[in-house]
Amino acid sequence: MFSINADFEKNRLYITLGAVETGDGEKFFEEIRPLLAKMEKGFSCISDISRFSFIDPAEADWVDEAIKTVSDAGMARVVRVTGTEVENRETTEKLGYKVNLAKTVEDAEQILDSL
Repeated sequence: MFSINADFEKNRLYITLGAVETGDGEKFFEEIRPLLAKMEKGFSCISDISRFSFIDPAEADWVDEAIKTVSDAGMARVVRVTGTEVENRETTEKLGYKVNLAKTVEDAEQILDSL
């Protein structure tokens, strides 16, 4: 299970990953590519991984490709929602985008809106 939405006014992508089942990777790319084509370079992303798990372990193969695809499309920053208390410190991923962590989507919104 996953959902992908975009707020083009904020130039922000929203990804929620839940229990990933067989075939979800292919569906994910089908849904995200048209949205990425409409995002402006430098967009931000809120990625809610608080309920992320693999029901089908074979589906794990597409996750790295998904991260690379979003990064290559011009993502500058992501806030990962963990569902747990985390220290909000910024790091830089090997693909060059900035990463923050947040407990909730609301916290993630506040982090991005304050930048």
